[in-house]
Amino acid sequence: MKEKENTSFKKPNETHKGKHSAKSQKNLIDDGFNAELVETATFTGLLEIPLIKKPDEFIIPKGMIPYNELDKSKNYEEFVCFYEHDIHFRDILTATKEQIEFLKKFKGVISPDCSLYYDMPLVLQMTNTYLNRQIGHYLQTQGIYVIPNVRWGDERSYLRIIPGERPFAFLRLEKHGIYSIGTYGCCKTAEYKHHLKEGLRSFINEIEPEIILVYGAMSDSIFGEFKNDVHFVHFDDWTKAQHSQGGK
Repeated sequence: MKEKENTSFKKPNETHKGKHSAKSQKNLIDDGFNAELVETATFTGLLEIPLIKKPDEFIIPKGMIPYNELDKSKNYEEFVCFYEHDIHFRDILTATKEQIEFLKKFKGVISPDCSLYYDMPLVLQMTNTYLNRQIGHYLQTQGIYVIPNVRWGDERSYLRIIPGERPFAFLRLEKHGIYSIGTYGCCKTAEYKHHLKEGLRSFINEIEPEIILVYGAMSDSIFGEFKNDVHFVHFDDWTKAQHSQGGK
């Protein structure tokens, strides 16, 4: 449901993000969507989405920094997030193992925010949900603290359209956990706001989260109704937060 933005790609800092090698340029389908990343995953349900386990302890980030901005900060107390255009974090999808040692320096990681556009074929929306869980699962196996990002699009993603299954946007998320959502591009029109609010309603009903981190705009018209149901923690987007701190 993210708004499409400038797709120009800024080459990652090789010192910080692993080498931007030929391997990172491969297509995900080259070797079965990096099947080795889910060798230890559990699969249930019709779609067989990998599980991101609920952490034993809930850690609320002191801040979040987008993956493409990692070379601008040495604040390892922040959590790495992926609330930016997908092209800026393609390395985490195609060359995941090369990023692990650097990501381990940070307090934790929010699982990738792969887009679910309204006009995207449904099978691709499901694929992006799979990739979110795949990477989150693998990072957990490497000892990284992971908070699952939850992304939905239109009602097909957040309502039950498969008999006996949760809405696919919420598959393989454990109840009563800590989760993160991003609102960038989700409030541009009345339609977007409608799906943001109704998807949030469905998410809360299905998963009953204890804590939801909200990265980006958090209007009371959308979130106010649910403040008695869940503990929300708001984060300004990283650029705005830097400006408010004087760039520190």
